[in-house]
Amino acid sequence: MGVSSQHFLDQVQSLPSIAAVVADPRAYADRLAGELPAAASREELAAREDRLRDALARIDAMIERVMRIRLEHVLADEPAIASPTRKVFASTVVGYESKLELLETRARDVARRGGASDPARAARSVVDAASATLALRTALRGGVLALVAHLALASVALADRDARDRRLDDPTRRAWSALRRELEAVAAQPERMVGAPLASRLATWPEHLDEPEPSSEPTFADLIELD
Repeated sequence: MGVSSQHFLDQVQSLPSIAAVVADPRAYADRLAGELPAAASREELAAREDRLRDALARIDAMIERVMRIRLEHVLADEPAIASPTRKVFASTVVGYESKLELLETRARDVARRGGASDPARAARSVVDAASATLALRTALRGGVLALVAHLALASVALADRDARDRRLDDPTRRAWSALRRELEAVAAQPERMVGAPLASRLATWPEHLDEPEPSSEPTFADLIELD
């Protein structure tokens, strides 16, 4: 049996294991794709999305560990930025994705207060570690979001079919119609899935009843059954 997606992240515990993930970040999404069951009902589609959202959250949990490992390495000879501060930088690294200048300022201030011989150099080490860590996060998330878009697009036809199925009652068809529109939106913008749970997003779509497919002429067998 191959390595599971969770184990793929759990085994990242050292610089060499980080390098292995950097070399093949799509491996996480590939493993995840093989673990997801088929989804043919609204409940199954919602459950699959929950698993995908959890997969993204697990990346962030691993990224915190990656940042901590990298800081322990680059600051091994710099006691001015002590372990508690390193842990804070690691746990908040995702929040600095578009604020690396702020991270550098804070790291430099901490290093200066801690008596570093070169606070600017220590701060640059922190920012370099954060940049590499956030780049890995982007690569891992990119694979999962591509999977999200692919699965959503593949499910549009299923939702469209049931939204137009004359045999289903109107509330059920309306629910499938909202789901079809949401799947189309997620396929175009997979980050949308991260913003809110599926049920909340579905509630924002106006109620709509799709036109059913034109009915075909009844066959002789159909007429017999009707009789």
